[in-house]
Amino acid sequence: MVALRIVSLLASVNTVAYGLGMATKPRNPSGKVGPPADSRNSRADWIRAGLALLMKSGIGAVRVEPLALRLGVTKGSFYWHFKDRAELHAAMLEEWHTATTGNIIGDVDREMLDGRARLRQLITRVPSEPKVARLETAVRSWATSDEKAKKTVALVDRRRVDYVASVLQEIGIDAPTAHLRARIIHLALIGSFFTAMTTQVMPEPEFWAEVEKLLAEV
Repeated sequence: MVALRIVSLLASVNTVAYGLGMATKPRNPSGKVGPPADSRNSRADWIRAGLALLMKSGIGAVRVEPLALRLGVTKGSFYWHFKDRAELHAAMLEEWHTATTGNIIGDVDREMLDGRARLRQLITRVPSEPKVARLETAVRSWATSDEKAKKTVALVDRRRVDYVASVLQEIGIDAPTAHLRARIIHLALIGSFFTAMTTQVMPEPEFWAEVEKLLAEV
């Protein structure tokens, strides 16, 4: 949502950390009896490494060999966790969706606040770290040339806007106006990400506080 949040970038392996539990259960698509000797890296490690490489060099660079080199393992470790590169790409999109939208909505809903307090919670979670913009813009760039990525971005956008619209309706704003305002704030957020790519600066908290007032005006 407008509250997209990434906890930190782990410089040691250039990976994205969301402060959430990703699926790390080992799998063996090849049907081999046991894991390769260097399968110590989890599925989550590969997904994080993939997202880091996506941010740095684009989706074309997210291939098995450079990822294995980045993680210090052989390509055999990759195939312990994924059938092929397409499956990794799908997992990266799923992780982006979950971390930037599903988990945020879940966190806010679990607090069981009223509409205005939920809106305030979303606004306070707006990122201030320009590095966050790198992932969002990288995924959206990917979506311009990949149908699955395009569908995932469309799904995320729709879910974010619908959620904010539902919060605004709870405040007392009529449905058409709530949806329009939700679209406006989402476009403002996306715009701030792209601006941060050149300025390395995200809007200050005061900016989003003013946005909150405008959104909640009945």
